[in-house]
Amino acid sequence: MQSQPASLPPKLRRALEALRRGDTASVETLCRQLLAEAPGEFRAASLLGAVLTDSGRADQALPFLEQAAAHDLMARYNLGIAYHAVGRLEDAAACFEAMLRADPDFVDARNNLGSTLLDLGFARPAVDVLRECLQRPGLNPVIFSNLLLAMQYLPEVTRDELAALHRRYGEALAAALPPLPAAPARAPGPLRVGLVSGDLRHHPVGLLLEGLLPALRARGWWLAAYSSRPGLPGDPVPARLAAQVDHWQDISGLDDAAAARRVREDRIDVLIDLSGHTGHHRLGVFALKPAPVQLSWLGYGDSTGLATIDAVISDAVSTPPGVEDEYVERLLRLPLPRLPFTPPAEAPPVNESPCGAGEPFTFGCFNSIAKLNPRVVAAWARILADVPDSRLFMKGRQFDHPTPRKAIIEGFARHGIPARRLLLEGYTRRADYWPAFHRVDVALDPFPFNGGMSTLDALWMGVPVLSLPGQGMWARQGAMILGALGLDDWLANDIEDYVAKAVDATRSTAGLRKLRRSLRKRVAEADFARPEVFASHFCTAVEALHRQITG
Repeated sequence: MQSQPASLPPKLRRALEALRRGDTASVETLCRQLLAEAPGEFRAASLLGAVLTDSGRADQALPFLEQAAAHDLMARYNLGIAYHAVGRLEDAAACFEAMLRADPDFVDARNNLGSTLLDLGFARPAVDVLRECLQRPGLNPVIFSNLLLAMQYLPEVTRDELAALHRRYGEALAAALPPLPAAPARAPGPLRVGLVSGDLRHHPVGLLLEGLLPALRARGWWLAAYSSRPGLPGDPVPARLAAQVDHWQDISGLDDAAAARRVREDRIDVLIDLSGHTGHHRLGVFALKPAPVQLSWLGYGDSTGLATIDAVISDAVSTPPGVEDEYVERLLRLPLPRLPFTPPAEAPPVNESPCGAGEPFTFGCFNSIAKLNPRVVAAWARILADVPDSRLFMKGRQFDHPTPRKAIIEGFARHGIPARRLLLEGYTRRADYWPAFHRVDVALDPFPFNGGMSTLDALWMGVPVLSLPGQGMWARQGAMILGALGLDDWLANDIEDYVAKAVDATRSTAGLRKLRRSLRKRVAEADFARPEVFASHFCTAVEALHRQITG
């Protein structure tokens, strides 16, 4: 143990020693005692703030870190982490930028800045910040994943570029985490399937999965869920998911090796990644190959880059023939859309079209504004220009923040669309989210990153969705869903056709009213919205692959 400088107060030296032992309770006690004796001791405030943030109490950490940030650059960095945790994203970005001005090679600050910019909806700046990490020392898999995710939002990024970077990621992870020896054969019995995700919560992955789990167990599967993110206060979804599986395990505090050992101990036959390169993923566990068959599904729209993952579960629309070279894994194509949908019991009845009730024609989009690249904004501005009395209603978390709100308003203003024609609304609880669709006549799908669950939600609420298919799984979600519902006439061939179809929709309000009344029934009767039907196709495909791989 290294000795501490004599200038440190004894309590602070003891707190640092406790930190090295992992005794965070003693760290907190000692720092609070020292601050009571010496309120200006910013080093104790900095350490206490970091410990509080790490323990999920970022709101309590703020006053201590704000006190220390005026004296200590690392405290300012930790303040950025705390600001991000409590949703003060613009303040968080300012802290990370300050750190980078002092130390451009501090890749953790660069990574956090890139992630924060993406959370604010600024995909292009996020990619620029994160791409710099590729050229600097200290690159780690988390940063690489954040870059791969951010790049999915940009229309100028090619499929070849993404494929090369996914492979580079997989090769680097394989070098750092070579696979474990093959698991011993186990006695015959029900297929033991593990699901790994940081989104087993109030998130599209958790909500899409919820209605399917009972149907998977009805097929005889033994299910384990490995949650890689601690539950958030007040979120009821984790408990509901836990009640629908045979085994629930929080692996957020385990390193990759320990989590892989847990999977081995549970004798998992098929381990399914539900995150890909999204937040709190555990691809490092999959690199270790703890299960004989490993798959990726639902949470990510591309290759993981890992040769230890046997297949990506998709469908023939999301990944049409000829795209196999874009994936390290094989493609396991389902005969129906890859997204299961459970009709939400809390959704209110479908209403009449707003335009039919005398309201101005209202287009809508409830996707993250990170998907609203300049090409999307330009196309939507053309639609609004061609339909002079129409409005555009956008709803999302980013509109709770002034900077992205201002950016969207200015983006449309550059195309001659004034702010009064934009309805911008921030986050609301899911129970209050459904009635927002009552105010929308037609939903506009962004491109190339289409909506997934937002499209399903809109259709359930009777709102038709206009989509422009592109290249890649996420760019074909609209085609996947609308095609399965027989709504191919709502798929555009190019941007010109997209604009023309949107404008034409405003001229056929009688047809819109008729379609609005029929959409919920159409979705409810679709195979992907019937859990027992989806489970039948899903289990058949996975079981066949398991037999093929294990013999």
